[in-house]
Amino acid sequence: MTTRIVLWAVPRAVGTAFERVFVERDDTFVAHEVFMPCHYYSASRASSRYDGEVEARPEFDYRNIREKLDRSDTQPVLFVKEIAFHMQGIEDDDYWSTFRHTFILRDPRVSVPSLYKLMPDLTFDEAGFAAMSRWFRLATERFGQQPVVVNGDKFRTQPAAVLKAFCGQVAIPFQDTTTFTTTRSIPEWSRWRTWHEEALTSTHIFQPPLRSSDIDLPDHVEDIIERSMPYYDELNRHAIDV
Repeated sequence: MTTRIVLWAVPRAVGTAFERVFVERDDTFVAHEVFMPCHYYSASRASSRYDGEVEARPEFDYRNIREKLDRSDTQPVLFVKEIAFHMQGIEDDDYWSTFRHTFILRDPRVSVPSLYKLMPDLTFDEAGFAAMSRWFRLATERFGQQPVVVNGDKFRTQPAAVLKAFCGQVAIPFQDTTTFTTTRSIPEWSRWRTWHEEALTSTHIFQPPLRSSDIDLPDHVEDIIERSMPYYDELNRHAIDV
């Protein structure tokens, strides 16, 4: 029976680096942000960001994406890394109750400035913390699961120890894949190379600067950081501590 794990992420939280260690595993199928087209491109899209740029097609619909994901469920472990706000407006508790819900986040004072560099007109919703909190409450209160939370910076400083604790909590064998020995990749990493450069070129998990202090932030970004902090504090107190 396949162990189904979903890693809910906020943007720029080291989620792709964490996903990269699962790409290295020999027992895991990794699905990377497969519901993004539903959020931005489908006929029922929740965001207008790409209106007029991409024509809605059936393959972007939530149900069709879900069915394709289920057809990929052939390995002992299915690992889905998804940005939490991509599921805005989706109500499908019966389906998602079959997954072990996990979370990766990073201090908004780090993640939001990093996102601002790539998306200067980012919104509070796209910072991701409110949606992350919703999924956290659903997993813990509705599905009765114990929280499994990864702090991205903690993972960067102690990757093997955090990964080992994570594997123990989701009940899969630990493999130390924090040094990358294969050339496996995800097609979406190349399509969105600016966002995933490190996943494509790194050979191991490494420690970046903790603060993005080299840019001046406009008021709307500072406001997003301030509004995101309570959600971050709520979840981060459950983060794996090693």
